[in-house]
Parts: sequence; C-alpha cells; structure tokens
Amino acid sequence: MQLFYIDSDKIHIKWKNLEIFPVPELISQLRKVLRIKKWDKICMQYSSKEWTTRHELSIQDWTDKELFGEIISSQIFSFSGKSVSMLIAMPNKREKAELIVQKLTEIWVQNICFWVSEHSIIRQWNEKKSDRLDKISREAVEQSRWIQLPEIKFLKSEKELKDFVDWKNVIIANMDWVPYWEMNKIESNNICGVIWPEGWFSEKDLKLFDWAKIIDLWENVLRMETASIVLWWLLKNIK
Repeated sequence: MQLFYIDSDKIHIKWKNLEIFPVPELISQLRKVLRIKKWDKICMQYSSKEWTTRHELSIQDWTDKELFGEIISSQIFSFSGKSVSMLIAMPNKREKAELIVQKLTEIWVQNICFWVSEHSIIRQWNEKKSDRLDKISREAVEQSRWIQLPEIKFLKSEKELKDFVDWKNVIIANMDWVPYWEMNKIESNNICGVIWPEGWFSEKDLKLFDWAKIIDLWENVLRMETASIVLWWLLKNIK
C-alpha cells in the first residue's frame, strides 16, 4: 500500500473523516500516476517532534487541491533509544550529496549535516538545493516506509559545527585497515559520525575535532557516499 508523508498542518481530522489540503502535487500523483478510484486505500503519515502518526485511509473524494478519506486504522510511533547523527564534508558533486541523503534517510539517520572542509570544492548550498534535498528525503521515507524525516542542515561556520557536535560522542572514520571494535567501549546514546572530504582532512580540519575518537573503517578506500552507510551501520550497532 502506497505511503505518503504529509506536513501535519495540512491534515484535518473530524471523527473518522480525514481531509488533506492544500496538496495539488499529491492529488496530481494520485490521479495521473496511481490512477486512484473511489474507495482505493493508501497510507498517510505525519510527524511531530515526539511521534509519528500513520493512517490507513479509504479514499472518498478529491478536488484539484483537497483529498477526503475515511480512516480505517491508525498507528502511532514514538522515538527513543540511540541517536545517530552524521556530519559529512561537502562532496565534490552535488549529486553525491543527494545520493547520501537518500540512502541515509532509508536506513534512518536522525540528523544529516554537511559542512565545508578545507578540501571541499563546493562551499555553498543555496535554498533551491536545500529544497531538492528535502524532497529526496521525503520520497525516501515514503519508499522505505520509515517513520520520520531526518533533519538536514548545511553548517556555515565553525561555531555552527561546534554547536552541532556539542555533547555528542564524535567518531571519525579513517581509511586504513585496523580493527574497529574499540567503538564498543563507547557508552553513549548520542553519537555523531564524521565522514572525510575527498583527499582526507587537513590539519586545520582535524583541529576542529581534537576530542574525537578516530576509528579505522575498511580495508579498501571507500567513496564518501559508501563510507557514510558503512559508518552509520557500525555506529548503530555499537553494543
């Protein structure tokens, strides 16, 4: 059953009747792509900071901007446990950032932050690109049927970087092969993994993380989009 992620301020519920507006893009997709009919069933999902609500919906009617349905069943998901964030140096191509966001959303990283390292070629990120990343993340949530969007940021200063990593156990993945089980000694539910830029960190970059723990990630030299997924998996499974 197709899942759609909707902003909570567009959801209006009265008893078991649900109205969603304004959502012209959603209506267009339902009509032209999925070719919905009355009484077809879909899932609608929206989130607050503490939980996500998912409704199974039977479609009753629609206009060009509004969708009307009857709620068949509902689920509420709460968020708890280990928090894993990823801090990623700006890649040399914007398409890589899009791929990283898509894959980390699918496997669920709570926070995805890009920062400008000394070796970064792309040093700015405009609003249109931010909107593009948000759209990719939303589509990844729908495809993977996950329960929440990650928060995506672009850090513009050293202060913003320090604020982001404050009170987190920071782990930097190296590129040389040495066993990484030292991570299991970390006792924290708030962890931040750092992915290197192309060409590794400069000395100036490393000084920004002088308290971090550096672990060795893999036998081969990984692309940063691959390293993002591998490091997340290791961090998520720290015992």
